[in-house]
Amino acid sequence: MGLTVFGTIGYWAFYFPNTERTRTIRHMEMIFGRTWDTRRIRKTAQQVYVNLGKNLFDALWLSQATNRRFFEIVHYDSFYEIQREYERGNGIVIITAHIGCFEMLLQLFGRMGLASFAIGQEIYDKRIDRIISNARRGKNIDYMHRKENPREIIRRLRMGMIFGVLIDQDTRVESIHAPFLGKPANTPSGPIKLAMRFNIPAFVATTARQPDDTHHVSISPKLDLHTGGSDDLLRNVTTANDIISMAIRRNPEQWVWMHRRWKRRPQRECE
Repeated sequence: MGLTVFGTIGYWAFYFPNTERTRTIRHMEMIFGRTWDTRRIRKTAQQVYVNLGKNLFDALWLSQATNRRFFEIVHYDSFYEIQREYERGNGIVIITAHIGCFEMLLQLFGRMGLASFAIGQEIYDKRIDRIISNARRGKNIDYMHRKENPREIIRRLRMGMIFGVLIDQDTRVESIHAPFLGKPANTPSGPIKLAMRFNIPAFVATTARQPDDTHHVSISPKLDLHTGGSDDLLRNVTTANDIISMAIRRNPEQWVWMHRRWKRRPQRECE
């Protein structure tokens, strides 16, 4: 019932004229305009809103679900390689994106018995921030605001924890321009630089809603991070972006197309 209600809210929200809907359609035209007609783009854009509604409900509901019910709904690729690295106690960087019910990923790692943490921007409304923060905490799960001391990230990694981080938005953090869906996009690079500097294993994990409203989490092999060269950071960020881009192309109706992903262009394009 919750999925139906929240999905319906998302469906009708699409019909209200707003900047986000316009941007969603414009971004889809930019990426798929040569191969998709207007009808397909508009239909997919509408499904983006439906899935946003459903994923909001699941993010809240799954955080409170029993383990039995959680694992009936959430399925995943093999955790063997991640568990092997976790047992070595050196920490892990998990790179992900705003696709599918991404908020559920922390819950998955925590319920698998893997101590994890993430960081996020504090919401100006304290009540909303408290709801979001509580949904992102739980057994084996920690959550910290971005304003906290960055050394806390390194401390937690040295404790052997898993650091979950989103890199598919243009935010005011350390970034580098790298291809994303075939277009240069300002991409947060700090987590990958951290993995390179301290020799921390890194993986990409994305999740997608299935036709039966279950979720499937895809986990990449451990990233082969290049180090020592002047272009290595760009190469490594591009590798992560490519995996995320493939996940979006498989399920374009599940990514947040309304975000201003390409708002800051490389300097050479602006000259």
